[in-house]
Amino acid sequence: MASYKNYILVLFLLATLVACEDKWEDHTAVTEQALGENIFQAIEADPALSKFSEFLVKTEYDQVLKSSKTFTVFAPSNEALQNVDQAIVNDPERLKAFVGNHISYQQYLTNTPLPKSSRIQTLNGKYITWDKASARVDGAAITAADRYAGNGVLHVIDAAMPPKMSSWEFLMSTDLASKQQAYMKSLEYTVFIDSLATQTGVDPATGKPVYDSIQGIVQRNRYFRQALDISNEDSLYTFIVLTDAAFQAEIEEYKPYYTTNTEDSTYDATAWGVVKDLALRGVYTPENLPSVLYSRDSVKVHIDPGAIVRTERTSNGIVYVLNSLDLQPVEKLKPIRIEGEWAYYNRNVTLSHPEKAGSVGMRLRRSETGKKFTDILAYNHDIWGFHIRYRVPNVNSTTYKVYWQALNDFNSGYTFSQKVAFKNPTANDLPYTEVTPNNYGERVLVGEYTVDKYGFIDMYLVGALSTNDVVNPLSVDYIELVPVF
Repeated sequence: MASYKNYILVLFLLATLVACEDKWEDHTAVTEQALGENIFQAIEADPALSKFSEFLVKTEYDQVLKSSKTFTVFAPSNEALQNVDQAIVNDPERLKAFVGNHISYQQYLTNTPLPKSSRIQTLNGKYITWDKASARVDGAAITAADRYAGNGVLHVIDAAMPPKMSSWEFLMSTDLASKQQAYMKSLEYTVFIDSLATQTGVDPATGKPVYDSIQGIVQRNRYFRQALDISNEDSLYTFIVLTDAAFQAEIEEYKPYYTTNTEDSTYDATAWGVVKDLALRGVYTPENLPSVLYSRDSVKVHIDPGAIVRTERTSNGIVYVLNSLDLQPVEKLKPIRIEGEWAYYNRNVTLSHPEKAGSVGMRLRRSETGKKFTDILAYNHDIWGFHIRYRVPNVNSTTYKVYWQALNDFNSGYTFSQKVAFKNPTANDLPYTEVTPNNYGERVLVGEYTVDKYGFIDMYLVGALSTNDVVNPLSVDYIELVPVF
């Protein structure tokens, strides 16, 4: 009986081994077949993806997916593509952008180490977001994952993923904010980049290359350079768009601070003052919207949830359309600090007597608390009313308190006097103020001054009306203009 049982056990083990071997061969055969075909062939072979396969051929992305590069494809099922806008399907350029939004270089598997929410760049230059926690990509659920091919991996999704607009593209397309749209469009300009152009010859008179007149022309926007580039797909922004009424209300509130010689230039200056703080780094959704955000100029910005009339997720962040913006002048108009040593680097144009440049030096000092600072000192120049000019940009048309920090640690214990003057060194809007010995770290109020026009203003540090070197030195660490509200 024992011998019979052993015989049965041996037969069972042999059968199990044969079955396992058959299953392993089946598994190996499937894997080898998958790895032997490119990712387009894998899509083409799936009847449930026939519509997407048709789009790939129509846009010539089929040829791209046959290459030796590595791809991840998020392929919408036929059912997911039933309601795609025919305007997209019938427009070759829009269809190519649409299809490219489902394809990425590199291989992304469900077990690829990625943050819970990851941005993946697609072949059209846009980004899609893979939320691994919910197994969704840009809101589309992954219904079949990690299907291997020889040059990548395929995921099937239950919804199409049309490319989102960037925050800039949204502004340019919306009909909710024509005033802000028109102003920010007016900030565009063109530059010529010779490396992008085709050389067509050489100018015989100058010997310089001649280029194609159209190639190499690139469009820029001042906002992207001086505020934040909300057209950039590689970064994330929170961008505020103001309705026409809200934009005009901001213009009216800030116009007194940007007064110029003409109505048009006043509008342009004011509009820039309004829009420069509407772009913020990072994405802040309504669920995690903080009470205070900071612009590039460190201006505190508050987005009132009650003022939001539309929220738009863009390819590079989020846009809030607001019908009001509570941004106080005290937050937007910042103090202006002019470092005294600036004049040292360009003494030929900042000194009243450039020939006395040898009497003007930059010093590294240390305050009583041990903090290092740099100031400028003019001494032993023998000039009556010797002065230093500072060209101060972006000064608002408002009243400022004028402060300085000036150190007198060199004059053998003697007090000297100096003054700040605007527009003209002989102006007497602010009085001469004594600089007492060894006043480390003391910020001194020297008076108030009202600026009548926005923009650049000439500011002078003026010495005493004397040729006596003990009486007429100039010394300053910084001068600060603080708006009065």
